[in-house]
Amino acid sequence: MRAWFLVAALTAACVDAAKKSSKSGMADLLDLTDDTLEAALAKHPIMLISITVPNCDICNQVGRRLGSAVAELRVQAKNAVALGQLRITSNDSPVLAQIVQGQLTLPKLIVFREGEALDYQGDITKESIVSEMLREASRDTVQTFKSVKQAERFLHLDSWSAQHADEEKPPRVVGFFPSNNSAAYGVYRETARKLQGLIAFGECFDVAIQRKFLGKPARKSTIQLVKADKKERKLTYAGPLMVTKLARWVATHSVSLVQDLSTESSIESHMALGVPLFLLLMPDSYEEELGEMMQHLRAVASRVRERLLFGYGFKDTEPWPQFAAQLGIDRSATGAFWMIVGNNMDVTGRNWSMAWLRPPSLGFQIYAMEARGKESAADVTEKKVEKFISNFLKQVDDMTPEEDLSKAVVEEEEEATDEATAAAAQPAAATSAEAVNYDKQLRKRIGELQMNFNSGVANIKKVLDDVQDAPSLLKGKAASLTSIVQNMELKLKKDVLGLKRELMELGRSDKTEL
Repeated sequence: MRAWFLVAALTAACVDAAKKSSKSGMADLLDLTDDTLEAALAKHPIMLISITVPNCDICNQVGRRLGSAVAELRVQAKNAVALGQLRITSNDSPVLAQIVQGQLTLPKLIVFREGEALDYQGDITKESIVSEMLREASRDTVQTFKSVKQAERFLHLDSWSAQHADEEKPPRVVGFFPSNNSAAYGVYRETARKLQGLIAFGECFDVAIQRKFLGKPARKSTIQLVKADKKERKLTYAGPLMVTKLARWVATHSVSLVQDLSTESSIESHMALGVPLFLLLMPDSYEEELGEMMQHLRAVASRVRERLLFGYGFKDTEPWPQFAAQLGIDRSATGAFWMIVGNNMDVTGRNWSMAWLRPPSLGFQIYAMEARGKESAADVTEKKVEKFISNFLKQVDDMTPEEDLSKAVVEEEEEATDEATAAAAQPAAATSAEAVNYDKQLRKRIGELQMNFNSGVANIKKVLDDVQDAPSLLKGKAASLTSIVQNMELKLKKDVLGLKRELMELGRSDKTEL
């Protein structure tokens, strides 16, 4: 009997301890509401939250999993990561409307970096939560290039990428800037925060690296999209410096101009972008004329690229038969179908001022469709496709207010040495050309010295800014800061010696003339 009481007591103690442990873990979670989320985002640069609603058992289970990871993350991430639950009590939550576009499915976990949302990619287990959030804590929202090799690896231009040419290489965005103090850089950085769940961003302030990739130092911002696409290896942004414009450009140009949608992954990735898709769904017999049709499609697509995606599929070839059924197309139907579709979103597309999150599911929504059963591949002409597209875009224009471009950042190029102007300013003597050359070289040396100094200071400030809200992490950045200062010292020494040589050469030439 005494043994039974002992077992019972031990069992009760274990259960009680488990309950206390569970409650303790849950107690360590941030309990967030519409009113407190904004303040929490300002306080915690990296945060994982679970969205929960009243009487949701699965939401409570997720909360307990999050709670079980709090203590371990606190130690391993050194308080750099916060975990919490966002409690939604109303269908018209203003905070949720600013985070998630379209329908919300539960459970929903969202990672916040620098105040912007991105999808949580791991499993809902303690081990996966810890692993994923440690990875988030160890990476930068935007990767700053400190060497040519680092830039080449990021852009898939290194020897390893060349040796593995058959492996998929996702597109990258890179910005080259004179410094990180400009308004243009601010636009780039905000765009990167909003699209960080879609594509990786890099930045470069180093003059030597800029010369390698641009051929010269960046006098103003240069934003490029680099892809493993032979037809579009590198694209340079030339639009207004606005977050919404740049974000949409990145998204629409990150995929091929006209995409063969022959796999489920290619269909899902296009539909997930949040841009309406022109889809040519055609019988297999059209394949023989595909080359000529592609010329027509590419011609139209290039003119409306930032407004529509373009793709094609063969309706009798997998995976399209199952998707055709979702679109309401009878499998026995002949000919092609021209349509414009979206993934359960408004006809105008997604809101590009919000962070990009992957849609919860693939759901076709048809905005326009024409059955062309009596036509052949020869009827897919540039003129006809243009007409079909224009009719749709006119409807969109009627529903969309005109965007105020006056908010765009106006960037002025840094003044560069103008050799012709410098020459005109010199006396019209036999030695004027030589004097102009010395003037040009001295200005060049001084410019390089100033740019390398500013670049070094900008990189130091960047590291300090990254840990501003978590000063305890500064100690771990000491090695990085030391490397930046040493690199800066070497460059400045080289610049000073170069400037000294130019001045000595100028002095010798002056004595020769005397």
